[in-house]
Amino acid sequence: MRKVIIFILVTLFVVGIPMGIYFSLPEMTQTNLNPFIEEEYWYVQVDEEGIIGQERKSVNYELPAVNEEGEQKDIEFTALSELREGAYIQLTVENEFVTTYEEVDEDDLP
Repeated sequence: MRKVIIFILVTLFVVGIPMGIYFSLPEMTQTNLNPFIEEEYWYVQVDEEGIIGQERKSVNYELPAVNEEGEQKDIEFTALSELREGAYIQLTVENEFVTTYEEVDEDDLP
C-alpha cells in the first residue's frame, strides 16, 4: 500500500506540476510551447499604414488575409517595424495567434 501511495505522489509531482505551470501561462505562450498545434499560412498585402504603438515602438495591423484554400478573413498582428506598403506578407498562424511573418514575392502566393 505504501508503494502505491508513493507512486501516486511521484506521478502527481512529475505530471501535475508541469501541467499546472503550463495551464497557468498566457494563451500566447502556451501556443508557442505546444508543438502539436497546427500551423496555418495566411497571406496579406500591406495596403495601409499600421497603428504605431507608444511603449514598444511596434506597429499594429488589421488586414484582410487569404489562405491557400482561398478562405478570407481579417487578421490582426503586430510587426516590429512598419512594413513596406504594397508588400505581400506570409503570416504563420497558430491557434488564432500570428507567430511569425515574412515578406514574400508575388510569385510565391497561392
